[in-house]
Amino acid sequence: MTDYLAHKPVMVNEVAELLVYEARGIYVDGTAGSGGHLSFFAGNYPEAMFVGVDIDPEAVQFLLNKFAGATNVRILRGNYADLPELLQGMGIAKVHGVLLDLGISTHQALSAERGFSIKNPGPLDMRFSADQKVTAYQLVNKLSEDQLAEILYKYGEEPKARKISKAVVEARKMKPLETTDELANLVVRTVGYSRGRIHPATRVFQALRIATNQELENLEEALPRLLGVLREGGRLAVISYHSLEDRIVKQFFKTWEEEGQGVRLTKKVIKPSLEEINDNPSSRSAKLRVFMKGVGGSEK
Repeated sequence: MTDYLAHKPVMVNEVAELLVYEARGIYVDGTAGSGGHLSFFAGNYPEAMFVGVDIDPEAVQFLLNKFAGATNVRILRGNYADLPELLQGMGIAKVHGVLLDLGISTHQALSAERGFSIKNPGPLDMRFSADQKVTAYQLVNKLSEDQLAEILYKYGEEPKARKISKAVVEARKMKPLETTDELANLVVRTVGYSRGRIHPATRVFQALRIATNQELENLEEALPRLLGVLREGGRLAVISYHSLEDRIVKQFFKTWEEEGQGVRLTKKVIKPSLEEINDNPSSRSAKLRVFMKGVGGSEK
């Protein structure tokens, strides 16, 4: 797949320093995407084993091609919340570390046919995988005004959620909203557009994407399961890109520490350096938190 749009991995050095503590360990990237973190890990820790997991079939095919000659990388398709079962299928019970780099990949964001892009017109889809039943089209055209407003406010933190949802409901009385540009243009007409600022539909698209893929629910379900596949001394690293995700991760890590299940290696969240942000502007909102299971060393 030559047209897959790869993206720069975020905070690779910081993640590697905190995550990869055993040179011959087993580590999982649960949101492998285009394999940026995997490439760095595999190249710098040749004796370790790395498992790349992604729910997106296009990403998986790209990864299979990219790492076809790598002896220390394995690629699986699946939801990171199902990691225990995926690892069991490989004969692996416990691992030394797990990374989640949350959010949307560059390929997904810019591919018109996937329906994530504000700039590139496409169908209102927004699913990470075609196996998922609910699309953004169904949310936009089937939910009540109150339900839609709740999604826009809860998942997008959109202050004009009520006004936008009302406009959507009025517009779909004439005809269903079918494409990303139809929705984006409707939002612009409803709330206006100030040059130099983010597109006014950005938070709307974020909210619909999160709701379509049940991203926050999936994260909440996954975190305890991921802790369960770690060895004593194993690390769970999570990179989030907005406050809702980070809040969930922060609370889980804090609770686990209070329960004596381990310690937070990042009492204060880690953010990209100014140099990295200048080099890769999409990293500017990234936040890294790392939790270590247990307190008494590690199993080899």
